[in-house]
Amino acid sequence: MTTLKYHPATDETLQRVATALETMVENAELEWDADNERYTNRSVKAFIDSFADSDSYGVSIPMGSSTACTKLGANASIAAPTPGTIASPGTDPYASIPAFKTWNVNGYVDADGTPHVTAIEGDGNFRLDGSNGNVWVMAPVLYYAASVSGSNELLYVSKTRLQGMKPQPGALLPDGTQRPYMLYAKYAGGMYGSSYASVSGVPSVAYPETSVSHDALITLCKNATTGYAGKSYADDWYVKAMFLLKYATKHSQSVMAGCTSYHYTYACTVSESNVKRIIISATDAANLVVGSCVSLGTGTDKNVAATRSVHAKAKILKIEAYNSSNSAVYLDTTATFSTTAGTTNLFTLPWFTGATDQVEGDGSPYSNSNGKEPFKLQNIELAVGFTEVLGDVIVSSDGSSGWEICLNRDSRNEATSVTANYTRTGKYLYSDTTDSWKYPLYPDFTCDLPFGSGYGASDSSGMCDGSYTNKKATSGTREWRGLGALTLGADAGLFCVYANGGLSAADWYIGSRLSANGRKG
Repeated sequence: MTTLKYHPATDETLQRVATALETMVENAELEWDADNERYTNRSVKAFIDSFADSDSYGVSIPMGSSTACTKLGANASIAAPTPGTIASPGTDPYASIPAFKTWNVNGYVDADGTPHVTAIEGDGNFRLDGSNGNVWVMAPVLYYAASVSGSNELLYVSKTRLQGMKPQPGALLPDGTQRPYMLYAKYAGGMYGSSYASVSGVPSVAYPETSVSHDALITLCKNATTGYAGKSYADDWYVKAMFLLKYATKHSQSVMAGCTSYHYTYACTVSESNVKRIIISATDAANLVVGSCVSLGTGTDKNVAATRSVHAKAKILKIEAYNSSNSAVYLDTTATFSTTAGTTNLFTLPWFTGATDQVEGDGSPYSNSNGKEPFKLQNIELAVGFTEVLGDVIVSSDGSSGWEICLNRDSRNEATSVTANYTRTGKYLYSDTTDSWKYPLYPDFTCDLPFGSGYGASDSSGMCDGSYTNKKATSGTREWRGLGALTLGADAGLFCVYANGGLSAADWYIGSRLSANGRKG
């Protein structure tokens, strides 16, 4: 066992981060376990604990149509952050508060579900691209309390377990011990080699290249033999709680819209051969965002291979004027291709991972409000353009009671139906006599999976996020898809849930992410 400080980084940016980390660490030391090539969990936990914080941070959430919340306790005096962009960094007064601190790390979880860290940003070994393993956001284990007071729901969190608080969802391992820290996938799920991964710079995967559904995640994440799983309700709880505490509004899209209104199919206007671009009308090109993902092909259905027949997923490198009425859209690719006017189409798709890597703090690459871009919250990249399936949640209906939320505590028990290993929460998504979008009034935090509850709001009141359910008379099971796709517009958001498909349903707008928190006590 070797005791060491962060060692110098070779890259200038990493060197800057390393210097800042050295200042923060001061006399704290991290131990390197050379036999297992990782930091010891004892020392990582001690490092996180060295940032002492026993304050309680709260928010009062109105259960009616109002979207404005009120910060409570130690949270009352903290201003809401200002999300930034690549060109214009925002401000985040929470970044220095221990309960809200995060670190980018490489690491893994073992078969028992215990997390391990192999590199921390700034130590010279950390990599975003997958060459040093999956990329996670490390955060302290939090404790929380949720209750109702009059017409408001109260949510409090703390880095210290205070009276009346319990560990956050996912904090306990299957054997009942507490995790030393939490790891959250920094990115939507993509493929690194043959593995489902959380790495920067790869296409976020969905059907038809990779089938992603509740059932498919069981195999994709190798639930039966590893500590990994598809996105967990523990991951979902964290981003929802952090957003409400930091921004004190129920309307998440009023702060960061996400890639939720970016569903375009544009026709080629000028034929070309052996090029790396497509010519489309200048009017159409003006709607596109440099850095976003597109494919070129024929037809209009994104679920068929034809929509990628000319060129598969690629990022837009630049857009330039071609003539007075057309623009050239250049793709970031090494291969050339040919396009045909009136036959070849350009299709917008969910973004590559890593779009927000250059954004400091919360925010989107260029605009937080245009509805075309992912955003980063607590260092976690979200809303890349597809809905995200929760691997440990099934929504079940008996045809009379409504759509009940059922939670699986341990990913090893994940199944393609609601078995005895699932917890029936007694909490229901609102349903009525129609298959339709409903608009909840407030977030219910009394279940480990926060969800929109109540009914009678709209896309600009209450939760402002849509909740799609089939009519109450329908029986069966549905997968839980959150956040919203690039087609959903105002129905999307952090509390959006699209529960219209069976557990094996896969589509181009359905994805997920890897989770380190599937194995829970």
